[in-house]
Amino acid sequence: MKKKDIITIIISVVIIVIIIGLVYRYLIPPSSNTGVQVEVPHPVVPTFDQEQLNTLKNDVKDYSQDLTPKDTGGNNQIIQ
Repeated sequence: MKKKDIITIIISVVIIVIIIGLVYRYLIPPSSNTGVQVEVPHPVVPTFDQEQLNTLKNDVKDYSQDLTPKDTGGNNQIIQ
């Protein structure tokens, strides 16, 4: 194969992938539950005051994992 043939094949594959992506994006409807859902505990006024900010900070559910090492009573060193 010549260098020109390889470049033509690569450009053709890129164009086909872009066309397939656009067809998938615009012609196939998304499933009904694909959005990100945000839960705000209280109604929020666009002009925030300190009380509203404290409410938002304190009433938010935190689903993050606690990865801090704990001493289990052995002779293992805890590296922090």
